[in-house]
Amino acid sequence: MWDKFFGKKSSKLPERSPYLPPEEDPIDIVFAKNFTSKGGHFLYCDALPLVVANFDNICEENNWNYDSVVSLDKLLSERFNSTYVGKTSGNLNAFNAALISCEHLISNTGKILLSEHQIKHYKLSELPNTIIILAKIEQLVNDISQGMTALKNKYHKNIPTNITTLRTKLSEEDENDIENLNSSAKNIYLLLEDVLVF
Repeated sequence: MWDKFFGKKSSKLPERSPYLPPEEDPIDIVFAKNFTSKGGHFLYCDALPLVVANFDNICEENNWNYDSVVSLDKLLSERFNSTYVGKTSGNLNAFNAALISCEHLISNTGKILLSEHQIKHYKLSELPNTIIILAKIEQLVNDISQGMTALKNKYHKNIPTNITTLRTKLSEEDENDIENLNSSAKNIYLLLEDVLVF
């Protein structure tokens, strides 16, 4: 009787209105899905020691010595004991892998935005077939347009050159592009840092 008079509270949640836009995954989940669906290797790192441990595991899994991994950034080279190359152009295909950072991670395509700050003046075809990317979660953007805007804001006085996107070997573009299959498309490991530093 009291239920009829006051109305019984329902423990069931109301159904979502069909007129509301569909719920979207967070930007990091969208990137991870797009990146891994195209063959990328995604390693989430929520502690600094885990970043180095994952790098060690990549080298061990592929039977690489640290000196067979090249880095164009002296600090990265020192942090991971990789070979540092100070040249700004040439051919690095003699190395098993390259260890670089990036500008941004493009969520809607799973691609990685690079500039001269990561790859100097090298063409993607001059880099090793395997690329290990070190990125931070703050570098995620929704699309290439947002990435380019962020790039311009970051370097507003001196826009970098050699801006390009790195894609995995299994991306759809490569299925129809035999020329680029062995050059600009790469086997990519992504070490994504989500670490609070105090």
